[in-house]
Amino acid sequence: MPETITERVDVTNAGGTVTIQLDANAGTATIGATPGNAGTLIVNAPAGEALRFDSLGAILTIGGPANGGDLRLVTATGDETFNFTAGAGLLRLGGGAVGGVLSVHAPAGEALRFDALGAVLRVGATGNAGDFSVRDASNRETALIQGGTGLLRLGAEGNGGDIDVVNSAGTQVFHVASAGATVRIGNTGSAGDLLIQDGSARTVLQFSGGNATLRIGNTENEGDIIVADNANREVFHFNANNSVLRIGTRGNEGDISVRDASDREVLQFDGEFAVLRIGASGNEGDLIVRDGSGREVFHVDGNNAVLRIGTAGNEGDISVRDASDREVFQFDANFAVLRVGAAGNEGDIICRDDAGNESIHLNGGAGDIILRNADVAEQFDLAVGVAAPPGTVMALAESGMLAPTARAYDRAVVGVVAGGGRYRSGIVMDHRAPADLPRVPIAMVGKAACRVDAAHGAVRVGDLLTSSPTPGCAMRAEDPGRAFGAVIGKALTPLDEGVGLVDMIISLQ
Repeated sequence: MPETITERVDVTNAGGTVTIQLDANAGTATIGATPGNAGTLIVNAPAGEALRFDSLGAILTIGGPANGGDLRLVTATGDETFNFTAGAGLLRLGGGAVGGVLSVHAPAGEALRFDALGAVLRVGATGNAGDFSVRDASNRETALIQGGTGLLRLGAEGNGGDIDVVNSAGTQVFHVASAGATVRIGNTGSAGDLLIQDGSARTVLQFSGGNATLRIGNTENEGDIIVADNANREVFHFNANNSVLRIGTRGNEGDISVRDASDREVLQFDGEFAVLRIGASGNEGDLIVRDGSGREVFHVDGNNAVLRIGTAGNEGDISVRDASDREVFQFDANFAVLRVGAAGNEGDIICRDDAGNESIHLNGGAGDIILRNADVAEQFDLAVGVAAPPGTVMALAESGMLAPTARAYDRAVVGVVAGGGRYRSGIVMDHRAPADLPRVPIAMVGKAACRVDAAHGAVRVGDLLTSSPTPGCAMRAEDPGRAFGAVIGKALTPLDEGVGLVDMIISLQ
């Protein structure tokens, strides 16, 4: 029969020290005694040592070289809820109807919790923020989740971090590459989109990879694009609500520059000088506007310096209005009409010469045509080999062409060449390019300067002038009978001696 012991049983070593103690009353088995005499409990299996409690190292060893150890805990209902399997290097918590939980505590409370039921890993707690750190083979921290600052950091110096997301087909559809500072969304067969929603769950920003489209804004939340310079000034603003693009601001004027394939600036909006430039050296600029039928109705041609307005089936007009919205200038191509002025704002047309002087004035208010120059002239053919400077007295030759007169009281005289002295022609009639012979304008009406030879008599203001024996010169007419039909004008200025220019009123008699 087995012996029943109701008291304490001590087992001592050779030195008399109790190394094993069985206490029935306390229900304890104590192995080892003093610090210098640690206890060890060994349980053997047929293959060798299977279980060892070593108090010196505070170690529990389950299994041995030929006998892998397991540690299993079961519930009252027989469900295995805890399993250490040495052969597989496995720790399993939970089983059956019981979800496993691994809880690790710090002095301030629970710091780490694996909860199988919710498939949750929690690191940190109130008063003790959690971190999750992963290091590479060189002991560089390459992944860090920092609970205190809400930070996720991937990569380290010498080992850049990436993020890859694959779809159910195993295709990489999202990739963050630190090496190229690149975010790629989408892949072959799976176009990528990026959606951002506002507080009302409206998609207000969408990058659509399938359509290569960026959409900003939504119903009741219009979209804007704003770019600021290094002084935080808003220098670029797309305003969708007002359909406005604003470029530049105070202290930083805006430009738009477009270049061609040869890097030439062919289109420039210059905000500083309020200038639009089109074209460049080697690439002339054009501005073309088409109507609703696709017809080119407005064309500024930089190569030929031409502005064309209108086309077949859509005639062109130019209309300019004043501050009171009156149409004061109109080119009407349909009727080939130019209208200048309107009720309450009379129109004028002014022409200036190369010195900037006003030479022709069409005065709409007075209904006048004002010619600042002195005479009405008409062109005639000049005889071959003849020189006729302005002011020269001219007569008809036998050929019907003009040559300087050399006879006194010559009834073939026609007048003087216009343009002498301070007078210029206001109107030149029969003005045409000569076929073979040169042409000269002869002053017919008004005032002109005439070459006079005072050797035939001093000229006084009011004297009648006629041809003289001096070639191309006039003289004072003293014989009324001979002067009839040979008078060319009346002197406005005197000439006492020599040959010179005398201003005269043209009066052919």
